[in-house]
Amino acid sequence: MIVVEAHRRATGRCARIVHALGTGESFAVVAAEGGFRDVVSGLVAQPTAGDDLLVGTRRLTLGFDDAVLFRGEDLESGARFTGRAGGGASVTLYADGGDYFQYAVVDHAAT
Repeated sequence: MIVVEAHRRATGRCARIVHALGTGESFAVVAAEGGFRDVVSGLVAQPTAGDDLLVGTRRLTLGFDDAVLFRGEDLESGARFTGRAGGGASVTLYADGGDYFQYAVVDHAAT
């Protein structure tokens, strides 16, 4: 959900498919009222006032440092993350412990 929202904020377009490059998993996403929904899990994410993102019942902060770099935190667990989104085709998410995850993104403009 972080990847989809980072892509949306960077490009202004909602992703429809997110492909995890490390695991080969793909996630279908559809726009939902006020946000978007993961098709398989049904989990809904909704941007809130400020830089927050409500994912189900969890609240995340997500703010951009510039046109590409973003950072945030899961306010429930305290887990922090950073990332890069801005090219329109991919998002890289860096976990606080040094791991990183790359995602290819297909959005509605690519149809």
